Amino acid sequence: MSAEPSQNKKDLIHARTKTSFNIDDMTDYIYSGRANVEHRRYIIDLIAREPIFQKDDWSWLNHTDAVKRGVAMSARLAEIKLEHELNDLDFATVIEAVDDSLPLLLHHGAFIPVLNAQGSDEQVEKWVPLAENYQIIGCYAQTELGHGSNLSGLETTATFIRETDEWEINSTTFTAAKWWIGGLGVICTHAVVQAKLIIDGKDYGAHVFIVPIRSLEDHKPFPGVEVGDIGPKAYGGFGKMDNGFARFTKHRIPREYMLMRFSKVSRDGVFTKPPHAKLSYGSMVLLRSVLVRQMGGFLSRATTIATRYLTVRRQFHNPTQRNDSDLNPGLETQVINYPMVQNRLFPMIAQAYALNAAGSVMMGMYINLMAGLSQGNVDALAEVHAMSSALKSYCTTIGAAGIEECRKLLGGHGYSYFSGLPHTFASIVPSNTYEGDNYVLTQQLARYLLKEFTTARTAPEKVTPFSKYVLLTLDRDQFSKATCSVVKPEDWLNPDIQLAALEHRCARLAMELDDAVEAGKGGSTTDKTWSDHNMECYRVSHAHAQYVLVLWFLQSIRGAQNAESDDERRAKPETVKVLQQLSNLHALHIMQTNLADFAEDAYFSPTQCHSLRAQVKALVASLADNAVGLTDAFDHPDFLLDSALGASDGDAYKRLWDKAQLEPLNKQVVFDGYEEYIRPLLKKHGDVKL
Repeated sequence: MSAEPSQNKKDLIHARTKTSFNIDDMTDYIYSGRANVEHRRYIIDLIAREPIFQKDDWSWLNHTDAVKRGVAMSARLAEIKLEHELNDLDFATVIEAVDDSLPLLLHHGAFIPVLNAQGSDEQVEKWVPLAENYQIIGCYAQTELGHGSNLSGLETTATFIRETDEWEINSTTFTAAKWWIGGLGVICTHAVVQAKLIIDGKDYGAHVFIVPIRSLEDHKPFPGVEVGDIGPKAYGGFGKMDNGFARFTKHRIPREYMLMRFSKVSRDGVFTKPPHAKLSYGSMVLLRSVLVRQMGGFLSRATTIATRYLTVRRQFHNPTQRNDSDLNPGLETQVINYPMVQNRLFPMIAQAYALNAAGSVMMGMYINLMAGLSQGNVDALAEVHAMSSALKSYCTTIGAAGIEECRKLLGGHGYSYFSGLPHTFASIVPSNTYEGDNYVLTQQLARYLLKEFTTARTAPEKVTPFSKYVLLTLDRDQFSKATCSVVKPEDWLNPDIQLAALEHRCARLAMELDDAVEAGKGGSTTDKTWSDHNMECYRVSHAHAQYVLVLWFLQSIRGAQNAESDDERRAKPETVKVLQQLSNLHALHIMQTNLADFAEDAYFSPTQCHSLRAQVKALVASLADNAVGLTDAFDHPDFLLDSALGASDGDAYKRLWDKAQLEPLNKQVVFDGYEEYIRPLLKKHGDVKL
């Protein structure tokens, strides 16, 4: 006879019965079709059934043991990729399933892409097959001890030695040491190194070189290469990743080891500059584009855990507008029924859906960009680079903040490693500083918009699609009088009104930045006053990112309801209805949390601000019955979530108890430090009889 299910399980089962849409249909929308859903499940299962990828002891590994485990996992990962002939998209899902950063990650995420993007055809033919078969293992070495975001400040040099047709790689100062390089600590044999190219004493700026690090025979570092691991990271994050350092002293490599798809250096030392100064930005765009959808994945996992746990957690007998007292008289209120909890959680579910949609668009832009660059077409480069920079900054910011907010929503138990969120937070939070510091990076989009203002004045038809809002400012008198057209509360649900408001905000912030830069010139160069405008750059960059997220989410939903879409991509009406609620909440929540930007120029009236808040509250309440279904639709298996509190069966307390029993301290009846520390303390002043 089976045991009666716990109240936790009953609560989650009951919550699922309230879902108004078909969860499989929503999952198909998220992953663009059933075939992709099934393939993702197949890839994750490849990892889940492998003993080396089990997570039970992760929290008790020290740094040395964690890196060793990471290398072992990397070796098995390479075998799986070759055995199953996985492509790059498959491997991205494999990395998601592994759920930790491994020493091999940058081999696939940076080393091979840089070889493909910046190597000549001959270099690609030579090096890429070796890398794909793991005959060499590589990393990408840009950041130094003394410089990160400032590429022009890098101090590593590659000096051309004409007599031997070689480059001499040198760490010219103590702070020139490469630092933080994933894969460099123990596993890599080669690195693509950013170094200043020097010919006859002339500095031609940073270029990329293939630099052998360790022998392919015994893995010992080459003479002139000092290499090692930088040690443990904050919050225990990236524990299995061998982030490393390297110092170079007169380390010689052949001239042909400079990647020469764009810039070139001949045998006699003649430098040929690339046709476009920023052609090498392609690899940076890739990494930043990947982060957009990756943040959606992380946030979807965190909201899944939070939604399930808050559904089964009960606290206090406080009545709410939404409760189950008729079904469960005498029980405390489910935490997810408290409006404060809903207003914190549900906008993050909407964000996760928006990030997923935006990630697909951003990757499409990157693929189109690279196709154009391969043909020498650089038209899209500036916009895609600026867009990826803005989105990387904003999306990683809200991703990390969202996961921490989910942890706090779980209350005290959220601080347990077994909630699944501390590991996720530790994995995501460094994204705020790697691949460009999130504050510094916003200058890229701001500079791009300033150029768009110049274009708008001289050739308005050439303004690029996602910054056409700058055209609104050409008639300043009319622009200054513009106001939001909302009359009735339901007007806020009109996508055209939402986009108009976000475009107006972007246009005004960009115009004010343009005015400030122009006013600040005052006879000196713009660069000398640029730093004074950094906060304005941050505001306009994040405003732009929010605008395109709303736009792309809307476009994704329109595509899903398009009658001409194929069956795999077309969503059912009830699915579309809930997606529209999410899109509305996402857009209006952005406006609500940034009301000052809309009110300070009176674009929103006080009455509109009040009705906006009311509409956000109504949207949040309308999603309550679908919260569990919306997060179930992300289709994250328990293996991936690795959460006692957010497991699919809802048995949170039992699972948390069982996890705690695995603690090594609990294998002893009496703590083994008792005789050495505890007994002397207790007996210091004599025995006590109680």
